[in-house]
Amino acid sequence: MEKLYRKKVIILIDEYDVPLEKANEQGYYEEMVLLIRNMFKQGLKINNSLYFAVLTGCLRVSKKSVFTGLNNPYVFSITDPECGSYFRSIL
Repeated sequence: MEKLYRKKVIILIDEYDVPLEKANEQGYYEEMVLLIRNMFKQGLKINNSLYFAVLTGCLRVSKKSVFTGLNNPYVFSITDPECGSYFRSIL
């Protein structure tokens, strides 16, 4: 994409945690962690064409397991004061 459009790319990964949850239920969690860790490393860490990435999910991002190799992740939660103004309750 960068070569064609001459712009760095943005990667959006929605619900990254769903495959991990399913793998945990079905008994192949360690294999899934390895797969996702390798995909994230290739796409998010050693990708010189990356401008930034956004990952969404319900599980809290930790610097362990799948995120072991990533540098400087910023974690934003809808419960954080600086993010709360972007979300409103429907109740």
